[in-house]
Amino acid sequence: MPEHIALTLRLKKLFQDTKLVCFGRYALAVPKEAQIVWGGTYFPSKISSFLGSVETLRERAEKDIEKIKYDDKGAEITYDKSGPIELSWQIRYFDSKAAKQLNLLFFNTYVSKGDIIFRLGNAVDEGQSEEQVAALEENRSKSLHLHLDDSIIPLTEGYCIEHAFMASSFYGDQEMVDVGIYLPSLPDVTFSISSNKDAYADYSNEEFEKEKRKELSLLARIRKAQEDQGTMYPQRTVLREGKRAVQHWQGEESLIKRLDGVHDFEWGFVGTPKDVANPSEFIVNMYTKVEHNLVGAAKKASVTDDEAVALWDKLLSGLKFRVKVPGAPEGSYYLPEHKPSTASAE
Repeated sequence: MPEHIALTLRLKKLFQDTKLVCFGRYALAVPKEAQIVWGGTYFPSKISSFLGSVETLRERAEKDIEKIKYDDKGAEITYDKSGPIELSWQIRYFDSKAAKQLNLLFFNTYVSKGDIIFRLGNAVDEGQSEEQVAALEENRSKSLHLHLDDSIIPLTEGYCIEHAFMASSFYGDQEMVDVGIYLPSLPDVTFSISSNKDAYADYSNEEFEKEKRKELSLLARIRKAQEDQGTMYPQRTVLREGKRAVQHWQGEESLIKRLDGVHDFEWGFVGTPKDVANPSEFIVNMYTKVEHNLVGAAKKASVTDDEAVALWDKLLSGLKFRVKVPGAPEGSYYLPEHKPSTASAE
């Protein structure tokens, strides 16, 4: 493990009160002030959420239909009716003439929960029928539960998405999640996590192990860029670089400081395609000097080099599964062993 750098007094104060936030199948221990910023969630296909009530459910679908037809004049709406459960709507469509010829039928299912409308996307895949996908969409809609209080962490198997939780004990589908963490006390610091369970799933296990795993590792990618760019490779100060385990994920990290003062930290793990306990692509990034979502736009970093590394270590070490998943070893998940509470920083 890398050498430990102690938290400064102000960082100890920041972590004096902590909470868990959940996203996808993961949970992260963060300061109580932290806010989660949602990117994309796929379980097994894209899920979006919008402000709106059951009265605007049909209106949300109509807006999407307008866009579908605007994007391609050959698009065809085949179904535009009430959805599979109460307070839902569903449209089915070919987004082009070519899609119709290939029988590539898309589904949008809109589910109203309180003041939020959820849009679940899906499509008829090879070997599936329209009826089979319709049944899947019914199950997905039924599994969706409103979850607005991030201080309450679901205890059951499933997937955390923005404003909701999808209960599921099935692990064979694609799962992707991208989130960021915003700290009001350190507004120029961004910490983000991206996981893709089935990345590179088109490779056989043998091909992946033989051809892809080594070249996909973080340090291998850095070395390749250095070789390709030679003297043009950007100058930077390496604060720490090498192997870094996070729970059971045997990954690698690169902590550098750019010439403009930006801290550019990355951790990467290359797992096994379709293995929920070891997602084939798992990446964590942290940047400083961020303003208006632009890295380097702030006048200066709000943390020193040592503080940046200590903050990185503290946040990264708090990344675990929310509950146990198949293949996850003891200690790699929080619940039910851990209950969110006030915790003192070490």
